[in-house]
Amino acid sequence: MAFEDTDDDPSKLDQGKTTVNSYATKKTVAISNLEIALLATNAVQLKTLLGNKANKDTLWAVGLGLVCASIVFQVVNACVLVLLGTDDIGKKQRQHRLISLNNFSLIISLLITVINVVLSVIVAVEPAILSQSLNSTNAV
Repeated sequence: MAFEDTDDDPSKLDQGKTTVNSYATKKTVAISNLEIALLATNAVQLKTLLGNKANKDTLWAVGLGLVCASIVFQVVNACVLVLLGTDDIGKKQRQHRLISLNNFSLIISLLITVINVVLSVIVAVEPAILSQSLNSTNAV
């Protein structure tokens, strides 16, 4: 069995149908979808914390501040991802700007991750915040 000699360009993916810029755009859209899911989770956490006004203590205030900070950073990161997704990395004069924006988005994503891990620990330490809020929504 003989192998056919092909002249496929290795810089093109999917037999020339998908370019590197198209791949990067699709990747950015997929990341944006994950950001939307995390934003929805933080909105639920914010609703839960605001619904539990009877248990206002230091941990509640820290949790509220972390949820708000996470939401603000997610909105900023979403704007950066929109800028990344709409630009063309194939143009030499824009590559430095896009690489800088990509690094900035990476730093923001890392910060969001750390905030949400700390927030999960706070909610796990103080399960009364969630249970009291869930009981009040079930009673309605």
